[in-house]
Amino acid sequence: MFSLKDRIKEILLRDKLIKPEDLDRAVAEQKRTGEALGKILVQLKLISEDDLTMLLSESLGLPPIDISRLKIDPSVVKIIPQAIAVKYQVMPISKMGDQLTLAMSDPLNIFAIDSVVALTGLRITPIIGRVSDIMKAVQTYYAQVVPEPGQETETTEKFEEIMKDIKDAEEMELIKEAATEMDKSTIENLSQEAPIIKLTDVIIKQAVLAKASDVFIEPLEKSLRIRYRIDGIIREIDQMSKVLHFPIVSRIKVISTLDISEHRLPQDGRFRTIIDGDKEVDFRVSVLPTIQGEKVVLRILDKNAGMLDLVKLGYTKEDLARIKECSQRPHGMILACGPTGSGKTTTLYSILKFVDSPGKNIVTVEDPVEYQLEGINQVNVWPGVGLTFAAALRSILRQDPDIILIGEIRDTETLDIAVKAALTGHLVLSSLHTTTAAGSIIRMMNMGTEPFLICSSTIAVLAQRLIRKVCSHCKEEYKLTREVMEKMNLGRLVQSADTKFYRGKGCKTCFNTGYAGRLGISEILVLTPKVKELILARAGEYKIKEAGRQEGMITMREDAVGKALEGLTSLEEVLRVTAPDEKV
Repeated sequence: MFSLKDRIKEILLRDKLIKPEDLDRAVAEQKRTGEALGKILVQLKLISEDDLTMLLSESLGLPPIDISRLKIDPSVVKIIPQAIAVKYQVMPISKMGDQLTLAMSDPLNIFAIDSVVALTGLRITPIIGRVSDIMKAVQTYYAQVVPEPGQETETTEKFEEIMKDIKDAEEMELIKEAATEMDKSTIENLSQEAPIIKLTDVIIKQAVLAKASDVFIEPLEKSLRIRYRIDGIIREIDQMSKVLHFPIVSRIKVISTLDISEHRLPQDGRFRTIIDGDKEVDFRVSVLPTIQGEKVVLRILDKNAGMLDLVKLGYTKEDLARIKECSQRPHGMILACGPTGSGKTTTLYSILKFVDSPGKNIVTVEDPVEYQLEGINQVNVWPGVGLTFAAALRSILRQDPDIILIGEIRDTETLDIAVKAALTGHLVLSSLHTTTAAGSIIRMMNMGTEPFLICSSTIAVLAQRLIRKVCSHCKEEYKLTREVMEKMNLGRLVQSADTKFYRGKGCKTCFNTGYAGRLGISEILVLTPKVKELILARAGEYKIKEAGRQEGMITMREDAVGKALEGLTSLEEVLRVTAPDEKV
């Protein structure tokens, strides 16, 4: 089954509109920039605008139109703000009932269509027009609808109404935790049909459907930028009129039970919603005042408990066996380390789910609690009232716990209590912000923990990263020369010159990136007697890592190359995420 991109390429070659080598050049440029293939073909002067219009018309089955021959009603032009028309290269042509005919240079731009639908409340019928014709029409017609001095346009009036009409709507099924009386009285008589509510819901829903981990709503000098973090990479999704900034931020504040009148101080909140009727998703909200206005970041926390499974996290059989063996010990400390967003919390929760049973008392201390796990006692730290990690841990130790999870070890006091808890018969799980497993040992020494205490308390250290998976819809294989492998220091890891690697060509499914989804890569340093001898001797990080490798530890680079050989990720992604190992 051909994708639209394949269909366009087929027509280009069939009608001899382009040479195969020129098409390959355009596809390579498209993969590099992420721009639409048609736009790149015109930019490289490989086809004309007329050819592109006819090409899209045949591929999509949509009629082309010569806008220059049309006379457009000024009242129709007013339906869409000029900034939106210019941004998306669209032009409203006519309106019949609740249906708006829209000329578009790129009918595949779903974000453009969704934004227009959210702003107008109308159904969109797209037709194809040339970019130059659309931009000329925008320039001509919008010049005719400029208001007299002191007179408000219909659009401005609509936006002013939007700014008043922020309310709890039922466009998304929100699960509120505790709305204040102030919030209720503020929004009591406001409309549920405000376009801003639909627009905000579109931003949130599309982020969940795109499997984003974060949403960035950022005010710029003259516009509002929407970005998603998908598979660890931030992508700009849209830029909107700056006038939408205040109502969108206020809408999010209301559903997060934050103070909508406070614009000078940072605020943190959360809300929960139902997506697609049955998928419950939590959002953690952070509002930060900047010189251009308040920036909002939404962290998407998918409550799908099926992901909290050690088997599904991408470990090799050997590493999975090591983790299970270490986590079943009655006492000691297991550390997960890595940068922010490397999956440490998911790994620790998965270990908790693995060891959980009705006969064990499990308590966690987190900042904040990200996933609420049934049957497990979870404590949110609150430094403002003195409930720090250290203070919470002291109280927890009086609760006779079997297993303690500490969200993060940030200071010497917390590390000291965690080590003592591990020494006194508790299984302790926690995380450190270090880059390698061996580096965590050195970090603990630098934080003041004596080597003999590290050896007595620590069972294992798990370092990890998240690496993007090759898109299964557009995966292709290729081979590397022996010279290139030697230059990349892969000669020891890849034995045969005929070894196949895989990469994604880019398709609609993966947003033309070649990647879809992520999996974990890791290195697990188990403190064996040989490793403990080096720690007691205060050996350096390199020697500890070398001893771990001799004891069977697979490094992150080796784990990542193994997944590239399995066709799960690309060699480019391996080199981007992991550092080379020292030669042994």
